[in-house]
Amino acid sequence: MRSNWVKIFELFFALGISIGFLYLFYKVVGFDKLIRFFTEISIINIIFALSLYTLSYVTRTIRWQITLRIKDFWKLFKITSFNTVFNIFLPFRTGELSFFYMLKKENIPISQTTLSFFSVRIFDGIALITVFLVSYLIYTGFFLLSILVFVFMPFSFYLFKFVLSFIKKDKVKDFQESILTLKNIFSLYFLSLFTFVLKFTGFYLVLPKSINLSFIEAFIASSAGDLTTILPIHGVAGIGTYEGGYAGVLILMGVDKESALIASVFVHIFILVGSALLGLFSFLFLRR
Repeated sequence: MRSNWVKIFELFFALGISIGFLYLFYKVVGFDKLIRFFTEISIINIIFALSLYTLSYVTRTIRWQITLRIKDFWKLFKITSFNTVFNIFLPFRTGELSFFYMLKKENIPISQTTLSFFSVRIFDGIALITVFLVSYLIYTGFFLLSILVFVFMPFSFYLFKFVLSFIKKDKVKDFQESILTLKNIFSLYFLSLFTFVLKFTGFYLVLPKSINLSFIEAFIASSAGDLTTILPIHGVAGIGTYEGGYAGVLILMGVDKESALIASVFVHIFILVGSALLGLFSFLFLRR
């Protein structure tokens, strides 16, 4: 019974976050002004942004090809797009369970799914932190330090390998020896980095013209927004929490509240629409 009450509390808390943000946005910006900003977006930029966002799914799919027994690209692309949609729209990261469910239907052992899942998610974290730190260090003028972060961050994955070495299971040992090779570690690192570069470039392109964010500022904000996805409780579809990370870091950097909030909303709308379109494409053309 207690667990049910906890779930109800979490649901209402998530609703509170989203409603609270919408009210804040209404008071600071106003929905009428948001609608006017839509006229400033270039259709060409939107098409280009969607293309880059789609390519980010391609790089994510290639990572699964490296870590999983399945090598069928389109099957893995479908799993990637469905998993992303479920993650965005289901509360409290429960969408991640869809990944295990879909791979179970493909007769992939749960042990391989688990090892692959955590390996790729750790690379997501390493790459996201790298993008955030490198962008911020370039923004603050520490260019040499940003290069050092970029070069040495992939070696942090060896901490994960070190932890795995204490698990005395043949499947874990085989996964380490056959999958987590030096070549694959760097391949996964650069594919993860490229995924975020593609995504965040797309996010920058959908900003209204009058939002005067630099490319680096937009990258820092996008990184902070994505970092909110590790929070245990989100707003509904991330509404409120994503904007809090994206706009919050911009405000701390001196960007005015209105511009920061509008930019965060446009990026989040693009994420929701882009992921839904790719999920719909997979549903219509890749289901079988």
